[in-house]
Amino acid sequence: MRRACELLREGIYSPDQIALWHYMVEYFTKCYSDLAKEKLGTDMLDTQLAYSIRFYCMGSVGMTQEWVLTDNITSAETVVQMMFNSMPENLRAVLF
Repeated sequence: MRRACELLREGIYSPDQIALWHYMVEYFTKCYSDLAKEKLGTDMLDTQLAYSIRFYCMGSVGMTQEWVLTDNITSAETVVQMMFNSMPENLRAVLF
């Protein structure tokens, strides 16, 4: 975990930081979308669910960035629990 944070920190401070942020949002959006499609047995998500996935991924990546750069107190386990608690109910219902 520590090395992952170091790599993220290096990426955030690099000139390509915006590209890295966008890459991470797209990566996690695709992962959650693929998982939701698999669980629902469909090739296409409804507009609201697709929006919820993207919204959640953008927020999660942004909050992870903030945590890595500024928070030396909150444990990774606590951050993960807070992210789970913040997941939109429609997304949580599909994934869990």
